[in-house]
Amino acid sequence: MNILWITADYFIDCDFHLVPYIRTLGVNIIWKVVRTSKMIQIPSELVCDVVSLEHRSLSPMVVLDYKKIFSDVDLEKIDVVYSNFVGVPFYYPYVFHQLKNFNQIPLVHAAHNIIPYKGWTNRILMEWYLSYVFDKNQHFQIFSKHLIPYFEKHYPGKTIFSCPLVVKSYGEASTNRYQVDSEKLNLLFFGNVKENKRLDLLVQAMNSLPSRLKGKVHLTIAGKCDNVDYYNLMIGDNENITAYFKRIDDAEVAELFVKHDFLVLPYSDVAQSGPHMIAYSYGMPVICSDIDGFREHVTDGETGFLFEVNSVQSLIETIDRASQSKKSTDVDIKENLKIYVEKTYSLPSVSSRYLDFFKSIIK
Repeated sequence: MNILWITADYFIDCDFHLVPYIRTLGVNIIWKVVRTSKMIQIPSELVCDVVSLEHRSLSPMVVLDYKKIFSDVDLEKIDVVYSNFVGVPFYYPYVFHQLKNFNQIPLVHAAHNIIPYKGWTNRILMEWYLSYVFDKNQHFQIFSKHLIPYFEKHYPGKTIFSCPLVVKSYGEASTNRYQVDSEKLNLLFFGNVKENKRLDLLVQAMNSLPSRLKGKVHLTIAGKCDNVDYYNLMIGDNENITAYFKRIDDAEVAELFVKHDFLVLPYSDVAQSGPHMIAYSYGMPVICSDIDGFREHVTDGETGFLFEVNSVQSLIETIDRASQSKKSTDVDIKENLKIYVEKTYSLPSVSSRYLDFFKSIIK
């Protein structure tokens, strides 16, 4: 099988373990990584062709950059094109034009975003563009099962491949920059702070913990934030919260996840979560809102904890449950999670599902 695999640098975390592993299974992959920003790191050890965009995505001239993706590829020898790149608004029109003389080559679009949500950049343009892609293309990967009914209703007759993200590992912990008290329940909020991620709800919960929990629970916030003053004011003098409002270096990620007990995901909406998969790669259970995007990945009380979305009181009660679970020997949440992750999100499991789908659509 010969695959042309196209990955955006902003989705590199999804593919940087997956593609090398699939190659070990004897699959020939021509891997093109599209660099859209110098701020995003592309691991130097990856065996791929990096295609840099010299023009802005909204300029028609960017098509000259997209041409470089295909310039040295013999499409007559390609069985599948897998596209993990969005490229609003000219990328897919160019790809469809490029492939029009190769109707037998199935093109798979990795659909990370399907339902518009608050916080989308250029939301109106994105809605139009994705609708265009969903209408014109035939084959799609959908990462979250709960989005399938919506997609099938609005875009009937399409071929759908449902598969989650593979767990994301940053290797062994090699730094010692974040100090925690192992006697406490150590919670972690990780990643860029966005409105829909409801960090404000988590801080309110920490500020309102009952007296028997105060001093026994600590929250570390680690991630870039555009509204630091707002959250610092909310945190105030709460000694049970430590905030690092900055971009976390890749070398520090493992340390954060190894040292903490639970990742907290108080989001109000989500398609899929990168931090969630990082946590699972380190065997860390999560405390998350009971929205569809999380509920399909967490069994409450067995592999993690769910709380009522947007409810401070429910989150407080769930933090209390997590605190009790750390002391209890009745249910081994981490052992349950380890078994679940190996079965569902491991590289062998996810890779086999990709290959089965690719084989099913090759004409």
